[in-house]
Amino acid sequence: MKRFFIRFWRWILGWFQNHKTLHVRQNQYDSEGIVVDVIVKSFEVRKFYKQTPKHMKFKTMDGTKVELKTATPMDFMTETYR
Repeated sequence: MKRFFIRFWRWILGWFQNHKTLHVRQNQYDSEGIVVDVIVKSFEVRKFYKQTPKHMKFKTMDGTKVELKTATPMDFMTETYR
């Protein structure tokens, strides 16, 4: 029953918040420098705490805090929707 009220409260809050979708692309290279594999991860973001090309901290819509750190700049795209 508690879980129901938590989800209901988040649903109500969702009507008043800006929602963002974050798409992060990770390239994997072989020994010659050719792109072998491309991995795309998508997150529904509630709030960004830090957003730089090499370091991102944010909270997802389900309340999970995520931190992404890389040595090279990330290829990312954000979409804002209401």
